[in-house]
Amino acid sequence: MVRFCTKMFRILACIAGLAMAFTLAPSAAMAQQFAFTISTNNTPLDSAALEALSKEVLRRMGRELEIVRLPSERSLVSANLGEVDGEGLRIAGLSQKYPNLVQIPEKYIAIQFVAFARDKTIVLDKGWDSLRPYRVAFIHGWKMFEANAMGARIVNKVDEPEQMLRMLENGRIDLALYTLADGQALVRKMGLTGIVPLSPPLRDVDMYLYLHKKHEPLVAQWTQTLRQLKADGSYDRILSSVQRP
Repeated sequence: MVRFCTKMFRILACIAGLAMAFTLAPSAAMAQQFAFTISTNNTPLDSAALEALSKEVLRRMGRELEIVRLPSERSLVSANLGEVDGEGLRIAGLSQKYPNLVQIPEKYIAIQFVAFARDKTIVLDKGWDSLRPYRVAFIHGWKMFEANAMGARIVNKVDEPEQMLRMLENGRIDLALYTLADGQALVRKMGLTGIVPLSPPLRDVDMYLYLHKKHEPLVAQWTQTLRQLKADGSYDRILSSVQRP
């Protein structure tokens, strides 16, 4: 009798396990179906802001977020081809060059683009034209600098920000072009006490998210949800949580 009960218990346990598996399988498939992939090559602080804000937007829209990290140019191309669902954060107006991308019209964050230097006496009071006498470096695929900094005396494109800060430290360039907040954080992390951001900034820029055109029906809802985050205080709370000034 005990052996029979044990056998029946095992059979019932097996049936229960199979039932649970079939119950969970649709949920897993549903989660995969509703996952929204966003590609980025932003700096650490900007990436954190992108991820945190997009995660909350998508949560309110009943979807999940997956972040994909790719080199800058590849990230845009991948989004334009529809290999990922969205791409950011980027300056406005990129839809002209990447026609399959639709810009979310509501600003995500604002970024200060600056030049870092060892020589604190360098004056950049004429904006982009101030770069002409200097050797500069910036990250390959950063459209802001590709559009405005190519008139410098020597232009170096690098893959990682650490590269150009080392080049600056070793005297191989005069200016490293980057974002203010992340640049200051990286300078501290690398212990480069002689490198400082120059003032004024080269440009203050609003940054946006782009969706592949197949998701154009979501643009209005995404925009409205992002505005709700700003209106109910969630936006400021989220940015504070990722330590973005």
